[in-house]
Amino acid sequence: MPDEMEEIITEFIAESEETLDQIDPLFVELEAKGSDQEILNKLFRSVHTIKGAAGFLGFQSIVDVSHNTENIMKKLRDGEATISRPLIDIILKSIDMLRVLLRHIRDKDGVQEDISSLVQELARALTLPQSPPAVHQEKQPTPVPETREEPQKKEEECHEHEETGIPSVEAAAEHPEHVDHKDTHQTLRVEVGKIDKVMDLTGEVVLVRNRLLNIMNRLEQKYSDDTEVENLNETVSFLDLITSDMQLGVMRMRMQPIQKVFSKFPRLVRDIAGTLGKQVDLKVYGEDTEVDRSVIEHIGDPMVHIIRNAIDHGLETPEERLAKGKSENGTITIRASQKGNQIVIEVSDDGKGINVEKIKKKAIEKSIITADEASRMPEESAINLIFLPGFSTSDIATELSGRGVGMDVVKTNISKLNGAVEITSKKDAGSSFTIRLPLTVAIIQTLMVRAGNSRYAIPLAPVEETLMVSKSDINEVAGVEALTVRGKIYHLFDLAGVLGDIREPGTLHKYAVVVSVGEARFCIGVDELLGQEEVVIKSMDGMNARSAHILGATITGDGKVVFILDLASLSKSITSTAAV
Repeated sequence: MPDEMEEIITEFIAESEETLDQIDPLFVELEAKGSDQEILNKLFRSVHTIKGAAGFLGFQSIVDVSHNTENIMKKLRDGEATISRPLIDIILKSIDMLRVLLRHIRDKDGVQEDISSLVQELARALTLPQSPPAVHQEKQPTPVPETREEPQKKEEECHEHEETGIPSVEAAAEHPEHVDHKDTHQTLRVEVGKIDKVMDLTGEVVLVRNRLLNIMNRLEQKYSDDTEVENLNETVSFLDLITSDMQLGVMRMRMQPIQKVFSKFPRLVRDIAGTLGKQVDLKVYGEDTEVDRSVIEHIGDPMVHIIRNAIDHGLETPEERLAKGKSENGTITIRASQKGNQIVIEVSDDGKGINVEKIKKKAIEKSIITADEASRMPEESAINLIFLPGFSTSDIATELSGRGVGMDVVKTNISKLNGAVEITSKKDAGSSFTIRLPLTVAIIQTLMVRAGNSRYAIPLAPVEETLMVSKSDINEVAGVEALTVRGKIYHLFDLAGVLGDIREPGTLHKYAVVVSVGEARFCIGVDELLGQEEVVIKSMDGMNARSAHILGATITGDGKVVFILDLASLSKSITSTAAV
């Protein structure tokens, strides 16, 4: 019985948190519209369901908060209260408290939150004098005379059945819309750890598949006329096909719509804009784009910093916008899409743009660059200075900005996902942050190379091209080797030298791998190109100092352990030594 109850509680927490994530943006939408009966009904039912399930499980604090919130929602739904910012504020405050209470239950930390002041505040909100609700003619439903009371009554009865969190048979029969057939028959909740375990095992199968393919190639060359080798080749080829399908299937199991992240932003924009006295419209596209679970877990913080930065630094006040001939309301647009094997997320605003001269001035004041370097620095390079740790253009630190940690967090978190971020900006037209991420961070395509006496795997996504080089192709610029590629000068860094690998005296790298990481483009000098290979990333602990440039390790088709390069970390290290 205890195990069964534990499972029920876990299910309750998961479903309640999911419900709260879904209704959070609905409150913002409701506030913007002024009135919407469909949204009000959905919000009321959601809060009521959480209350009913919490009551069944004996979580009284959740019952008390949700019950008082539900009372406000009922008044709004029945037209006895007017939607206003203060009322939405207190409702959102109660939603935040429900999240906190659920977290305590999940963590089993025994913490008892004092909800008395919140409950009193919710109760007081019901006693405030209310003006008639705002009328939006285009939103008014068509009246249905005489028949309206009975359905209303039946809906109330259905909610009474939901007090336990589980609708009765009679209620389900009368109100099939309250039964989630999809969740009942077509989906199954599985612990994340179990899916991750299947993903790990799939990775091991991929490694074995690569090993078999390598052995098969050697057998074919050695015994080309042997019929048994031909049969074995057919079997291995079939295994290769099945492994690829299995890998794709498991990857899809880990995929989730990015809406899970985006749904938090309407509330975020509303709260920050209100704090700063700005009026902001949020537009979101591509919410159904699916990404790996690891991306969902790590992309939230960077996007919060970008959005907060856009509202605080990018968008003007209503007065400033009107003076420039713009609309009072600023606009932040978020777009997500899949392009090839990458997920592209763009966050743009129609504000004042990035002040490049101010960035250069601050960089000079902080001794990051000299005045001479600033005068020669291209605009795109100057903009990228905002990603440096501790850098901020704000003169005063506030609750929202000025501490120089926001954009550094963006760069660091996206680099952990083997992604890149680019910035474009135009004066008085706004700025755009474009984030590019791999579909999955567990299994990736790589370019295998040899540098010195070691082999390395370079993630293929940032690789633009490979070149054969000779000594005459290499020039020296600012004390660093450089290559000219189609009229552009790229620094050329010896991979073996950067990683402290052993190289025989007098040898010279024969190939250059042209890499693009964000706005940084450079060449990596290697001794040999060994071809492309799909690899499984394995984390490495207890490595030496060069591990800062190592993303992980993998086992290749010939059974060798090979380090996978962290190009974002490598980019920071080698580009800081010189600037073209």
